[in-house]
Amino acid sequence: MNGLTPEEYLELVLFHENRISRDQQQLRVKRDALVDDIRLSFDDVTRKGGISLAEVEYMDAGAPQKTCLRIRSQQRDKHWSEVNLREHDPQGSGICFLDPIGFRYHAPAYMIDALTAGIAQLDDCEPDEWNGQNTIVFRLSDLTQSENDHSCCCLFNTDQRCCVARFLAFHLELNYIIGDDNALTALRNYWVQFLPEKDKAHFKSIWPDTLP
Repeated sequence: MNGLTPEEYLELVLFHENRISRDQQQLRVKRDALVDDIRLSFDDVTRKGGISLAEVEYMDAGAPQKTCLRIRSQQRDKHWSEVNLREHDPQGSGICFLDPIGFRYHAPAYMIDALTAGIAQLDDCEPDEWNGQNTIVFRLSDLTQSENDHSCCCLFNTDQRCCVARFLAFHLELNYIIGDDNALTALRNYWVQFLPEKDKAHFKSIWPDTLP
């Protein structure tokens, strides 16, 4: 419990439960604005020349390149918003195996799915058992301030990186307790440099002393 006594831990949980309950409508508005910005920032992204989600399981099984390329051609979507994530990535881990082109193409779909799932929790909906929402956060945490041009995000422009930073901050805003969370690690180690000052100040008002 991060050094907290049981009483302090319970007090913190209640504080954030009350905060989230009180701010539900505001959180939905903020989520919708972020989704719109993700759609705009990634709108013209293509996966031409990159790995498709559909071929990942074949790659993992050691299929020959000819087979993988055939499967790639069978993923018919023309835009990332058309990708059926649960059909092509039923285990929710496929995004970990994409090259930079494929990652930039599929990442907005994963982020929007995760934002939708996070808000759904406010309505006491049944939890989504698909693991993709956690995987995208984990993959984004695999970066440091010294990241070079070979990372999965090396093709992201500044606006796209800003969307990622805001996505991670919002993901954490929906949490009751901050622990060794991949999203917090991602923000601290790399993405905080792209988080707008307004968003950073808001985040620090909720979780003091968590960001540089």
